[in-house]
Amino acid sequence: MKPGIALSYTLKGIMGLLFFIGLWKQDWGAAFGCLVGLVIVMIPTFVKRRYDIALPWVLELMITLALFIHVSGGVLGLYDAFVRYDTMAHFVSSCLIALLAFTFIYILHVYWDGLYMDKYAMAFVVVITTMAMGVVWEVYEWVVDMLFGTTLQLGLWDTMKDLVMDTVGGIIIAIVGVQWIKTGKMDEMTKDLGKAVDEKIINRDKKEKKK
Repeated sequence: MKPGIALSYTLKGIMGLLFFIGLWKQDWGAAFGCLVGLVIVMIPTFVKRRYDIALPWVLELMITLALFIHVSGGVLGLYDAFVRYDTMAHFVSSCLIALLAFTFIYILHVYWDGLYMDKYAMAFVVVITTMAMGVVWEVYEWVVDMLFGTTLQLGLWDTMKDLVMDTVGGIIIAIVGVQWIKTGKMDEMTKDLGKAVDEKIINRDKKEKKK
């Protein structure tokens, strides 16, 4: 078993423990958030066993890590205990979004005739997509604050800091993704998922169009 996969399972186990800690503390909101996070991180395992479609281990680890950081912050009060915790959470989440975008674009580039992109164009789209998702999230926080009087946004500095972290995360994954393409690692990591997408979605659509 790869170290990344072992780490992913370890984090999932700790998330299960955090769920019971939330129940013990009677923090129902945090416990529910932890339960939702557990369901999400188990989806890749279910899909692999049910449909024999495996996500790249790096992507599965990033999904687990991002949700682990979020639920840990909620159950253990780390968002309030550490000033930079929210910044770290935003950074990791932006890296996850960027990696999801890069994986999606690369698989379409390789297996779908309708898309061809240079690796640097992919990197650019990944950065823009990550920034855009960051903006959507900040708008969501603003709307919630306006409607319910909450304090998800702590001010202009907090909003801009989050957007900068989103951008930095997108740029880092874009640079790493380009290097993975150059070395062939991206092709190796996405091979199983790409073949599954090609077989179950892309080729199926081609056959339906021929009919």
